[in-house]
Amino acid sequence: SPYALGTITAMWISMIIVFLITVLSGGHTISWLRFIYYLSYIKLAITFIKYVPQAWMNYKRKSTVGWSIGNILLDFTGGILSLGQMFVDSADSGNWQIFAGDPTKMGLSVFSIGFDILFMVQHY
Repeated sequence: SPYALGTITAMWISMIIVFLITVLSGGHTISWLRFIYYLSYIKLAITFIKYVPQAWMNYKRKSTVGWSIGNILLDFTGGILSLGQMFVDSADSGNWQIFAGDPTKMGLSVFSIGFDILFMVQHY
């Protein structure tokens, strides 16, 4: 769709600009770690964008024919386990900042779990 193509193009352009700033500044303006964080935010946005059209199509068609619920169940399990890992890491270290300290991992888990529940409701 034109919307998805425009969004992906904007993300690629943003990534290239940040990469060039990082390289040309020798890592002084933006550190390499910050660059990797920017890439993780782009991944988070793409993950959100990939779920929305499927949810909308399922809603409009009132059907989930054509895709496997098995992949959704695996994705849901991965999201739960990812949140579980952050919880166990935080509990083990006694530092609950770890739980919210990685916004991308938290966001990916929440997006996956949320959309997977929606897909399961739409399917069953």
